[in-house]
Order: sequence, then C-alpha cells, then structure tokens
Amino acid sequence: MDIIDALMQAGFTRHESMLYVTLCREGELTGYEASKLTGIPRSNAYLGLAGLSDKGGAYRINGEAARYTAVDPEELVRNLKRKFDGVMKVIHEEIPQINASGDSFVTIKGTRQILDKMKNLILQAKKRVYISTSREQLEFVMDELSDARDRGLKVVIITSEQSGTEGMICYISNKQSGSVRLITDSENVLTGQLNGTNPTSLFSRNSNMVDLIKDSLTNEIKLININTK
Repeated sequence: MDIIDALMQAGFTRHESMLYVTLCREGELTGYEASKLTGIPRSNAYLGLAGLSDKGGAYRINGEAARYTAVDPEELVRNLKRKFDGVMKVIHEEIPQINASGDSFVTIKGTRQILDKMKNLILQAKKRVYISTSREQLEFVMDELSDARDRGLKVVIITSEQSGTEGMICYISNKQSGSVRLITDSENVLTGQLNGTNPTSLFSRNSNMVDLIKDSLTNEIKLININTK
C-alpha cells in the first residue's frame, strides 16, 4: 500500500489524495498549478481541491486567485484518528450482537481476512493459545502472541524456528508455508491455508471440531517429542 492508497482508504478520492501529496511537496498552489503538476484535468483539479478542503485535508487561501495549502500531515492524522475513533465508538456501542449458532462452520477467504481473524482470536483469548504454522506465517501474529504471553496466558507454538518465542512453549517441526491451525481457550478453532491462489480457512466453535484439531496438535507434539529423543 502506498500513500495514495492509504489516503483513499482514509476517505479521500484518488484525485484528492494526489493533490494532498502535491500540496505537501510544493506548498501553496492554485487549481491551475495543481493541474499542471499532477496531470489532473483543470476542472477536476479545482473540484478535487474543494473536496480536499471540505474533508479537512487542505485550507483555502482567499485572494484574487484561490490558492490551497495542505493541512500539516501530523494534524491530518490526528483529525482522521478522532473521526474514525468516533465512528468506531458508534459501531461498537450501537450495532446489534450477532445471533449465530455456536456450532456453525464459517469459511473465511483472503489472507488479510484470515490474519485479522487470527489476531482477534488471540487478542480475545483468556486462558490459552495453541498455534501450528510456519515461521514465516507466525511472524504476522507474533505481536498478538507476545501480548497473550504478557497477559499470563499459556502460549504453545509449533513452528519451524524457535527465535523470538521467549516465555512461550515452542516445539520445532518442519512446517509447510501457508498451513495454519489455531485453537484458543479450547473453544475456538481456525484451520486452513494462508497463501496460494485461494487462501481459505475454516472457523468454528463446534466442540467436535475443536476436539479434532486439539487431538491433531497433541499428536503432532507427541511425534516431535519422540523424534527429538
């Protein structure tokens, strides 16, 4: 993700994002000057600067010819954070709770979506976390695993390299890149593939599914212990 993509994720259009970056680099600009520097058609540049100003990314300087200056980047970030904190507060407090059966099997597709679910499961865990995956994939959730360890949770890892797992129980095994199995609090299970052309995982609170993956991890640990004797 580059800065233009990031600004678009924050709610600006592509033209507004390009204009904001250009204002930061060049200083005060008219719509005509911004159009020449960015290659955006002049009419679109004027609209983009007006939109950028309305959204808090630029200030208009009144004069014979309207000029615009960028809002300081640190100020912009603080303003966006306040805005999104307010939005998230309303969502968190007002949205209805999901009415779903605990025995459901949910398919999660896409690496980003799977990683988000893994991170959330680890952050929400109260007692223990068991995870089996390659070191490459483990790095994506190491911050959350370290947080779980610091909260006093039992963290058990089966992976291909031990470094960085201090304070956690770590078993070394030759793990294939992409495959992941995760259990938290003996209540939640996620298993699947993180990479490839179609990253897909299965999430469930079904007790039979949890027991199945728990037995699989237990057997894997037993095999590791036998092979290391």
